[in-house]
Amino acid sequence: MPRSDRTPLRRTWPQRLLITGNAVALVAALVTASVLAYSNDRLSEIERVELSEVTDVEDLADGAPQNWLIVGVDATADQHTDTIMVVRVDPRAASAQLVSFPRDLWLPIADTDSNQRINSALDTGGPQRLIKTIDENFAIPIHHYVEIDFADFRTLTELVDGIPVQFPRPARAESSGLVIDEPGCYTLGPEQALGFSRARKDYEVQDDDGEWQTDLGGDYSRVERQQLFVQLALRRAITKGARNPNTLRQLVDVGIGTVRVDDALRPEGLVGLARRFRSFDPEELVTYTLPTVEDTVGGADVLFLREEEAEPTLAIFRGVGSGGGGGVSPSDVVVQVLNGTSVEGQAGDVTDELTDAGFEALVPDDSDEGGLTTVRYLAGAESMAQLVARYLQGPVRYEPALDLGGADVALVTGSDWEGVASRVRPADEVSGPTTTTTEPPSTGSTSGDGSSTTASPGGEVDEPEGDPDDPDDPLFYRAEVPPPGADCPRTG
Repeated sequence: MPRSDRTPLRRTWPQRLLITGNAVALVAALVTASVLAYSNDRLSEIERVELSEVTDVEDLADGAPQNWLIVGVDATADQHTDTIMVVRVDPRAASAQLVSFPRDLWLPIADTDSNQRINSALDTGGPQRLIKTIDENFAIPIHHYVEIDFADFRTLTELVDGIPVQFPRPARAESSGLVIDEPGCYTLGPEQALGFSRARKDYEVQDDDGEWQTDLGGDYSRVERQQLFVQLALRRAITKGARNPNTLRQLVDVGIGTVRVDDALRPEGLVGLARRFRSFDPEELVTYTLPTVEDTVGGADVLFLREEEAEPTLAIFRGVGSGGGGGVSPSDVVVQVLNGTSVEGQAGDVTDELTDAGFEALVPDDSDEGGLTTVRYLAGAESMAQLVARYLQGPVRYEPALDLGGADVALVTGSDWEGVASRVRPADEVSGPTTTTTEPPSTGSTSGDGSSTTASPGGEVDEPEGDPDDPDDPLFYRAEVPPPGADCPRTG
């Protein structure tokens, strides 16, 4: 997928923030303005890597959204690259989104003539090759780079007195030393915390009969654990005083030797970002995981991207999608109304009402399809589609579209049409496209572990037993945020 030449659409982002992986020190520096005077001296000591030839920071307008590539590495382990994430930050809106790239994702590697797992890009060609690989395969521009060394992760975890995690079931991972004998809340020490974040193939949970079952979620469960851990670590840092200058100095001191950043990332830039995000709530976190299908190449387990299903997520990080949350306003949306009924002039009347509400509109037209009232939307415009639906009375169904002739959303009135609402309905009263009655085009269903019931690029993949949508199914493990006031004894 080459870089898109389209002019970016309006950028609207949900009120969320996630800042970098497991580097609690750097996270703390980014979310508080109290570090202002101190950070200019200490943050300048962070190791930098020359990436100006592959990053797009020079073309970044002041205050424009920016993509941060976050990677977690461990030079002492056989597998060097553990975590690959892109965080899209909008400084003006003080909001962001995060997408995780499974390390086993199989794709063409930049500057080579071969396909490999995505984590091999960093291992063989450094951050330059990884950035180019993401750009060439997903058309996502990278503006800043942060690399976190897990070797110092234990010190960071110890500094905040461990990370509390709620375990619905007993869990263990022999390779990483994680052992949770009973369900409940535990404050994970350095060793257990690292095991929780990094274990993959040997992660096991106990079923209702007391039998140990391998977590079928694989990389997906691992990504979920890492994303949850980021949120919990950040919340713990704040609880332990990361917004206190003295505590913050300790975090920054530890973090100095834990991270590498791109040469364009300056202390004053971090401080400016800190001002924007000083009051964010770590629990307000939205994340994305790319849809994939399991397969094997040369006997090795890999993941292939389900490209069509991934487009809405990728569009967000390209800057041409509106994301899955709120924040979009009528003036951001170009809508075309199509009359699917026999009522003469209906499309024109509806267009007038929607433009009065603030929407931009194309010339209305007729549709000979009939059927029920339908809101069609482009990839990445899910929140726009929901906003249009909130301005309508009665039921509505959603339908994805590849081309709407210049519109973001098309409204087709149908036999159940009840008119435009007198006022916008609350978002929690109107389901969005995630609960559509018409599903997006697909080559097959994807289960919670990323496997498919249809043929993948290399052959058939059997559907696993278990229900990935059932939070109580032990075959698909999920950890949780501890409840308020939970007793979380220390372990590891």
